[in-house]
Amino acid sequence: KTLRTDAVGIKHPYLVDGSPVSYLEDTNENGTIDAGEKAYLFFGLRRGDKAVFGLDVSDPENPKLLWPPIKKGGDFAELGYTFSTPRIIITKEGGTQRPALVFGGGYDLNKDLRTGVGTDDSEGNAIYVVDLETGQLIWRAVGSGISSANTFVHPGLVDSIPSPLTVLDSNGNGRHDRFYVGDTGGNVWRADVNGTDTSEWKLTLLARLGRHAPSAGGKIDDRRFFHRGDVVQTFENDERVDVVVFGSGDRPDPLDKGGDVDNFAYMIKDFHTAVGGGVDSALEHADLGDVTNTCLTEDSACTADLTHGWALRMEFPGEKILSKPIAIANTVFFTSFLPTSGFDKTSCAPSEGAGRLYAVSLRNASATNNFDTTTEEFERIVDLKSPGIPSEVVAISTQLGKKPSTYILPPGGPIIPTSATPRLKTFWFEEEDTDL
Repeated sequence: KTLRTDAVGIKHPYLVDGSPVSYLEDTNENGTIDAGEKAYLFFGLRRGDKAVFGLDVSDPENPKLLWPPIKKGGDFAELGYTFSTPRIIITKEGGTQRPALVFGGGYDLNKDLRTGVGTDDSEGNAIYVVDLETGQLIWRAVGSGISSANTFVHPGLVDSIPSPLTVLDSNGNGRHDRFYVGDTGGNVWRADVNGTDTSEWKLTLLARLGRHAPSAGGKIDDRRFFHRGDVVQTFENDERVDVVVFGSGDRPDPLDKGGDVDNFAYMIKDFHTAVGGGVDSALEHADLGDVTNTCLTEDSACTADLTHGWALRMEFPGEKILSKPIAIANTVFFTSFLPTSGFDKTSCAPSEGAGRLYAVSLRNASATNNFDTTTEEFERIVDLKSPGIPSEVVAISTQLGKKPSTYILPPGGPIIPTSATPRLKTFWFEEEDTDL
């Protein structure tokens, strides 16, 4: 009713504003959830409230709460507005392998303040792992308090985490043992959750890319992370390295009303690839090679120091990354938002801003695609045809030619072929209504 009335002066009711994720147990793999099998949904509320819900929809005609909603208080005292979409993981805790949920502590409205550089948050600065079927806490990482068998305290965790987490099974044993996530202070964190003893799980700081970096110079360096990154396991000079890719951008302030910020796409090298091997790092923004004006093409000169990774600046005024990147076939694809570009403000159409699609080498951010086919040069960027904040790019596997291949589907299309071999068969079908 409130939405329909749309009265002047009434704040927008956000209600259930979080994206759901599903967990399915189709034991006989017949494509149907039969009696005794499971179908669960999990979601937060974003600005709707500080709560996470689990629904049992195994019988779609009789959905029910899987457990009482997780709300702020008790084991979840640090819970903020539940922006962080839960991720489903397989863990082994207490000697039992089981599915679990992992999510960030959420968002603190403190970061809505537009009075300069952000400050420490009083909520949302946490990571939670909970039992998927009971909603009970398995483990958490927080910024203050007393460490215990299921609580890890890291004093550097002072900023809220609205982003979903990037999860990794680093040794391929079927259990997730590591998370990566950025926070609203520009930090990138690593959590090691291997083994059955939660007292050995830990959180470590991978990089300081925002206001906490010693080289930070005010609002211009107040970078924030609202979207999850991607991780690639690879080799460099015969040495294993796990490469993490993130993009910065303040989602609640897309028009930079709080001041201008230099946003970047980042590739960070994590050389501590052993299970449970995370350590606190002094790595900061200035330690990553700035490839903005170098490494433009694979054959051009590349003067940036790529020892620890690279940083690619978003050069258009106000440009920011408001979607997750995806690394596939040695190329990183992501979209960016340009708030002051697009339709002219004097026209009858609203000024919604515009978007860009980036395709850059995972190794050095050089261009990997020839978007402008009128020339032979490769370009890092192509302008998107659809206005407004662009969605993320999507990888699809299908057979358009003689053999199956993997394609990238950017907002507004068209699809872009890659050299990656499909790892999963992707298909869909629509069952027709026989009454029609």
